[in-house]
Amino acid sequence: LAFMAGSSVLALSPPPHLLTIRRSPSSLSIQKADGADSADRRAFLSRTLSTLPYLLPVSANAASVPVQRAVGSAESKCREEGNCLEKLELDGAVGWNWGGTDRCDASDPLCGPDGRLREEALSGKPVPAKDADLEITDVIELTLTVGTGSNASTQTMRMGLYGTKCPALAKEMLDLCGRTGLITSKDLLLGAPVKLGDERGSLTYIRPEERLEFGVFSQKVAYAKSIRRAKAPDEFVPQPRPSGERLELVRRDSSSRAHDVAGLLSVPKDGIGYGGGFLGTKDDEAYASAFQVTATSVPEMDKEGRKVIGQILDSKSMDLLARLAGSPTRKMLPGQNGGTPLIKVTVDECTLYSVTDLVGNE
Repeated sequence: LAFMAGSSVLALSPPPHLLTIRRSPSSLSIQKADGADSADRRAFLSRTLSTLPYLLPVSANAASVPVQRAVGSAESKCREEGNCLEKLELDGAVGWNWGGTDRCDASDPLCGPDGRLREEALSGKPVPAKDADLEITDVIELTLTVGTGSNASTQTMRMGLYGTKCPALAKEMLDLCGRTGLITSKDLLLGAPVKLGDERGSLTYIRPEERLEFGVFSQKVAYAKSIRRAKAPDEFVPQPRPSGERLELVRRDSSSRAHDVAGLLSVPKDGIGYGGGFLGTKDDEAYASAFQVTATSVPEMDKEGRKVIGQILDSKSMDLLARLAGSPTRKMLPGQNGGTPLIKVTVDECTLYSVTDLVGNE
């Protein structure tokens, strides 16, 4: 019995007389062998499921995460009757967070991470207070489309950058959100800047009620969309991660503050382009985790070496943060604390304002 865990495969083999397991890309079928004893079969599945928590990667604070329950009618029924293993309702047995038939619509603002409807919409936490030395130098306004089709809505998230405290990191963020985009190599035969706006960027990952992650999931896909093609030309070359002097300048910037409240803008310790967590991540996907926004106090992000470079500026944006952080995600494994959002969130526009210009206009 094989389970995918990131790029690894965990294999658990039952006695050959018990089960015949057939695996396809989209399904797992388990068939009873002739003469197999049902008690032995249940014992094997029980051992398998009890072993999973020790084999699957979980976060350091997993002990603090509430038990997650399945929400489908079949899972609920087998839990009440105590026979999930006999009925092979594996998601009910191990507590999948999502996947039942009786779940709420992910596009509904009241739909929570557990698939249940809330009684009322979430309210955002207070706008982060800041010390006097944390000067806001630039404002980034993200225009987001939340959902698709008739259920889509346009929302705005406004963030300010601590440009005086961390100038190199702020410049990277301004490049990513600006009209010219982020360019790390001009020697590409056919390349394009990495841009968050123009529908190229999106909400790529949610750790429910903890943090949001934005970025450009695939440079090739973004470029193909920009030229209105189904696929990027074969000669297209993605922008590599920042290196050389640019990387050294970013590394010299320190975090402006701890990740101790909701609404803080955070980037990887080596800057934008280094948030994937895997050295083998291809250049095409290097900017999928460009930056994150805290939805609560997350000391773990300080331990990860991440750097705070800005914050959300108004209560309306904090309300949007709370809604998105409380949205359901795709979870492939039990114990997984986050996943890609079930609702599509696209960055339509990324508008920049200099605080100096704003004050001058007033």
